[in-house]
Amino acid sequence: MKIFIVPSWYPYASKPINGTFFKDHAEKLAEAGHEVVVIATEIISLREYFSARKDLGTRVYTENKVKTYQQLVINRHPKKPEAFYERYKKLLKQQVDEVLKNEGQPDLFHAHSSLWAGAALTFYDLGIPVVISEHLKEFLIFKGFSDFQHKLIEDTYKKAHALITPSSAVMNRIDQYFKVPETCPEHVVPNMVDTDYFKPLEKKTFANRYTFLIVAMLRPEKRIDKIIESFVSLGNTHLAKIRVVGDGPEYKKLVDISRQCSLTRQVEFVRETGRDVVLKNIQKADVCMLYSKMETFGVSLIEALSCGVPVIGGNIGGATDIITKENGILIPIDNPVTLQEAMKEMINHPEKYDPKKIREDAIKRFDKKVVIGKLEEIYKSVKRET
Repeated sequence: MKIFIVPSWYPYASKPINGTFFKDHAEKLAEAGHEVVVIATEIISLREYFSARKDLGTRVYTENKVKTYQQLVINRHPKKPEAFYERYKKLLKQQVDEVLKNEGQPDLFHAHSSLWAGAALTFYDLGIPVVISEHLKEFLIFKGFSDFQHKLIEDTYKKAHALITPSSAVMNRIDQYFKVPETCPEHVVPNMVDTDYFKPLEKKTFANRYTFLIVAMLRPEKRIDKIIESFVSLGNTHLAKIRVVGDGPEYKKLVDISRQCSLTRQVEFVRETGRDVVLKNIQKADVCMLYSKMETFGVSLIEALSCGVPVIGGNIGGATDIITKENGILIPIDNPVTLQEAMKEMINHPEKYDPKKIREDAIKRFDKKVVIGKLEEIYKSVKRET
């Protein structure tokens, strides 16, 4: 199939982790034998000008069999969302027209996020099927969108040919707050993991402390401070530690909290990023944790499961689709007692979790071939309808 991917945000040199999932998705489709072109238009804030000024403008490049048309411009209307959208809509249309002229017509567009790519793409009625995938955490927040955004999202669904979410939680919220017509079939398709890459060590090295791993951007909604605070009694009575892999605005605050809780030796920070760093730390971990206030999916959880590592996650968002009694513990949000009990349970009863079975289940549900197969079925159904 010939597929044009239209992401609402995408990696560029000065922001390489921006939309890496979309890039990986495009490359996995190309790897599966599809002809894939990415059309990425993004309007960034003025405060990002100095860090991103070398990336402004347009460029065309091919990487891992995916041809990418990318343009990056500065937002001229920071306090006028309607004006911002009108400009985005025109810029994307110009770019789409250029790609259609150079590459010919695709079998379909796959737009990532109604805001803003999906809304702009469906507005023009190009006569080509459009599949929409939603990723924004705002779907899990009551009144997470403005009236203007809400209308754009509903207008998108009226013209889209299929709607995909990464978890049941996101789809349930969409059904609760938005009108999705029958002409836009709904599908829950999880994010994928490369199980050939994320795999256990042949022989795990001995560690003198039981390790709880957190892989995340260090932002307030990840609630890493709550994990550290709940760990106080465990850190002082058990041979255990927390390792945090990631960076972000909460770094100094989390270091201070660790110091205040007298856990400087029991809480480690790894500020490096990249797949190799994540893999190395997952392979050495005993448990992987995700305790976000909201999470549309939770990729770090399935990466851990692929390595045979059990998980602990909050019972909101994507974790509810991922965690079972066989692979981890699902706990209520805003309950430090149950969080502490879950960590203690993992330390005291590691025999409950079979690494081999955990990995086998992860492969069946989240392997890239399995997820690509689900996407291909959706693409075929959309193609047949037209």
